[in-house]
Amino acid sequence: MLTGIRAICCFALAVWMPALVAADFTILPLRVELDRANRATEVVVRNDETTPLRMQLEAMSWHQDADGKEHYEPSEGLTYFPRVLEIPPGESRIVRLGVRAAPVTREETYRLFFEQLPPPTEDPAPAGARLRILLRVGVPVFVAPVQPERKAEITRLEMQGGRVRWTVANAGNVHFVADRVELVALARDGTRLYVQQFTERYFLAGVLKSLQADIPREVCAQVAALEASVAGANVDLRRRVDVEPGACY
Repeated sequence: MLTGIRAICCFALAVWMPALVAADFTILPLRVELDRANRATEVVVRNDETTPLRMQLEAMSWHQDADGKEHYEPSEGLTYFPRVLEIPPGESRIVRLGVRAAPVTREETYRLFFEQLPPPTEDPAPAGARLRILLRVGVPVFVAPVQPERKAEITRLEMQGGRVRWTVANAGNVHFVADRVELVALARDGTRLYVQQFTERYFLAGVLKSLQADIPREVCAQVAALEASVAGANVDLRRRVDVEPGACY
């Protein structure tokens, strides 16, 4: 799937300088999917600024824990070149990306980080302090196994003391991407008393991800049922449970 990003707001580090300056560049695609038949591809970076763009690249293995936290570790599983970019204004550069060995039984997951570097020299600063924002964008890289298997479910949904806890299990050997992760508290007549959207999007293979939400006290006593759902291109999960009296206390 080819998607792009124009990086203008997210940042990883900042350098004080005259004026608030955010980079304007485009990365395409923003998600890379490889397999045994297609073990290499290209990523294009375009500089839409009026000044040169300097970046360094780093590939890291990517894992998730049960709390939904992302973990990254240095990895030699990917090959990529060049590792440092300098792109003149209005021009593009190609990064060649490949996998050393395709997995057999479970998908391997990485992120290729593009980190903006400060320019080698800065113009003299006028009076006052301004901020330069340097961006760091992580492109997900998925390397599929020989036989992809998709298997996911919501394995737990309960409320105690007004707090809802639920878990999403990806028992398959490949990731899935959710467009919507949602919890709804329903009244006895089906009225939606409370809705919470979650920001989780990527569920990696083998992950059991725990989610929770606190139902507002003013509506909790009216809640008769809970419904949790995860929906996306390759996933459609839904679970509903009745709420027992006293679950708010």
